[in-house]
Amino acid sequence: MARLVGLSFAIILGFVPLAAAAPSHAPAAPSSPARDIDRLYQRLAHTPYSDEAAGIIAEIDHLRRQSGSDAADLLFGRALKARASANVPLALKLFDAVVYIYPDWPQAWKERATTRFQSGDSAGAMTDLAQTLKRDPRDIDALTGLAAMMLDSGNPEAALKVYDSALTLAPAYEPLKEARVRAQTEVWSRSP
Repeated sequence: MARLVGLSFAIILGFVPLAAAAPSHAPAAPSSPARDIDRLYQRLAHTPYSDEAAGIIAEIDHLRRQSGSDAADLLFGRALKARASANVPLALKLFDAVVYIYPDWPQAWKERATTRFQSGDSAGAMTDLAQTLKRDPRDIDALTGLAAMMLDSGNPEAALKVYDSALTLAPAYEPLKEARVRAQTEVWSRSP
């Protein structure tokens, strides 16, 4: 016991490397969010159930909302609350700050895209979705948002391609299948 207490103080004071302090029977380190997300995408690609796909997508989104920065997470949360209370100008300012201090976080770009779209800035929203997908090409919400905007802007062929990309990630996800059918119908209706 005295050795353990002494070792604990040594670790706290920085005298002993952490690797030397860990007992040989220590549990494995927890998995990283990136590995968890990769595992979830593997499950998503293989589930035959739309409800399960929806749950997996929600879990991926939950993991993505953790930036690793307390400041970014705080601003992000405040921006979401501002948007939820219809204070879009404040939400945009806060999302701008999050993107500025943590530009590699795809979730910040995606949420700012949603807010820009709500404010009527479709071009800004598309730019932010492109930034999201540059950082995380598997983001199903960003893919579907981009495809929907393409469909609304009169480009159903491009929307169809984006929906097809999203379906390779989540082939059983029913809302995605339905959106693809709408895009396909639009393409057919334009065919001579």
